[in-house]
Amino acid sequence: MKQFIRDVFVKNIGLKFISLVLALAIWFYVVGELNKGSEEERQILRRMLPSESMAAKKLTIRPIFIGKPREGYELAQTRMVILPEYCIVVGSRDMLGKIRSAYTMPIDLSGVSKTFTKSVPLNPIAPGIYMEETLVQVTVPIEKSAE
Repeated sequence: MKQFIRDVFVKNIGLKFISLVLALAIWFYVVGELNKGSEEERQILRRMLPSESMAAKKLTIRPIFIGKPREGYELAQTRMVILPEYCIVVGSRDMLGKIRSAYTMPIDLSGVSKTFTKSVPLNPIAPGIYMEETLVQVTVPIEKSAE
C-alpha cells in the first residue's frame, strides 16, 4: 500500500509538473479574461449612464380608458383603486423634469356594466427613461348613471 501511494506522487513527475503549469496558466488566463470583461462592461455603462445627469423620480400612476360603459352606466372615478399607486423611474434630469405621471396601457370599458379589476402593464414613457416592469392592478368601479 505504501508503495502505491509513493508511486502516485513520484512516478511520472515530469508529466505531473507540466500538468500543474498548464493548469495554472489556464486559470490565470480565465481570471484575466473575466476581469477584462467586467471592466469593459463598467466602461460601457459609464458611457451610457453619466451619473451627473441621471436622476430617479416617483411618479403617480394614472390609468388610461378607451370605450364607454354600457348605456345607463358610468365610471365612478372617485372610487377607483390603483395598486401600486406610484412607480420609480430613472432617466436624465432634463427629461424627468417634464414628466408628471406614468400611465397604464389602455383599459377597454366598451359595454361594461359592472365593477371589475384588471392587471395592466405600464405604458413606456420615452426612450432613455427606465422603469421597473410593473403590472398595475386597477379596480374600475362601474355604477348606474344618476340620470
